[in-house]
Amino acid sequence: MINLFDDDQIVRAKAACTYALPLTFNGLTLRVLADQPAILDQLEAYYSDLTVSSLSKKGVHKTDQPEQRVLLLNKHSDISGREWTPVKRAKTTPLGLKEAYVDTPQGRWIHKVRTEMVLFQSLTEPLAMGELNKHPSQVINFINNQFLNHHQRGGFLLGHASAFDINGNTTAIAASSGGGKSTLMLKALETTEARFLSNDRILFKPENGQVNILGIAKHPRVNPGTLVNSERLIDILPAEERNRFERMPKSQLWDIEHKYDVLIPSAYGEDKTALSGTLKHLILLDWALDAAEPTALSSVDIATTPEALEGLRKGPGPFFQRADGSFPAERAQSNEMYAENLNGVQVLRLTGAVDFERAIELLQAKGIL
Repeated sequence: MINLFDDDQIVRAKAACTYALPLTFNGLTLRVLADQPAILDQLEAYYSDLTVSSLSKKGVHKTDQPEQRVLLLNKHSDISGREWTPVKRAKTTPLGLKEAYVDTPQGRWIHKVRTEMVLFQSLTEPLAMGELNKHPSQVINFINNQFLNHHQRGGFLLGHASAFDINGNTTAIAASSGGGKSTLMLKALETTEARFLSNDRILFKPENGQVNILGIAKHPRVNPGTLVNSERLIDILPAEERNRFERMPKSQLWDIEHKYDVLIPSAYGEDKTALSGTLKHLILLDWALDAAEPTALSSVDIATTPEALEGLRKGPGPFFQRADGSFPAERAQSNEMYAENLNGVQVLRLTGAVDFERAIELLQAKGIL
C-alpha cells in the first residue's frame, strides 16, 4: 500500500511503470505508462477507433504536437493523514459522496469514494492508482480529462452534448442528463453517412469564420431505455434484464440510471466514427414524456434568449487545471459566453412529446440528416 503523501514512495512506484502505450489525440499525444501491461491492452482495444492513432492505419498522421506522460499504478493507496474536501455536485444521488480531493503544491489528489481509485491531477505527470483492470472506465475518463484540459487551456468551451458528423458538418444535441441526447444521436447514426463524434461532452471554438468542434474519445454509455428503443442495440442487454425493461412503463424506464457501453464499431461497423468537424447545427431538447403537444422543431435566437443554452453549459469539473497549475472553482461559463461562441451555428429546439422517430423525420426535413 502506497502512502499518497510520501514523495519517496511515489517516486519508487512511478519507476515501475515500464510498459508504454502512445495515444495520439487531436492536438495532444499522451504516452501512457503502466506498471502492468493488462490495463494497456484494454486501453488499446478501447481507443482503437477513437484516436488519431487508429487513423494512422488509414493514412492519417499527426506529428509535431505536445506530448504528455500519464502514469498508471495497479496499487492500493493509503489516503489517511489529510482532510479530504468533498466535491460538490449539482445533482445529489442516493449513492452519496462520489469524489473528494486534497490539493498539494504539486497538484491535486482526487479520491473516487465508491471505487477507492485515487487520481493525481498535475501538469506534468498525472497519475491514476487503484484496481485499474476492475475500473477501466475511470482510467479512460482520467486520460480523456487530460485532453479536455489541454484544449480548454487553448480557449475551447466545454459543452454538455452528444454529436454526430456528416462529411465534416457536425450536429450537436444538448440536454440535461437523461434528456435523450444519446438516444437521438444513436438514432441519427442509422443514416449511412452519419458518424459518431461524441456522446456526452463536446469542445467547441470559433476560428476563421466557423465553429470548430472536437469529440471526446469515449464510446457511448447509455441507460436501458436507449437500448430498449433500438432494434440494433437491444441485444446489448442480458436476456433477463431485457425482459424486465421491456415490460416496464415508459415513464419508469426513462428514469432508470444504469449504464451500458455501446461500442460503435461493434454496433454500427467500421469507419463510423469522426474525431472533429465544423459545428453547423445545435439541437436543444426541450420535450417531455407527458407533453400533450406533438413533437415539433423550431428555430431559437440565442442572441436574444441565451438562457435557452442552459442545457449545454458544463462546468470544467475538479480535474480542470489551468496552465499556471491552479484549480479554479467549479463553475461553468455564462449562457451569454456560450451564445457568443456559437455565432453562425443554426440552433433549433425540439418541443412537445418525446418521439425519437418523429424527431429524425423533422431533422431530415431540415436537411440535417
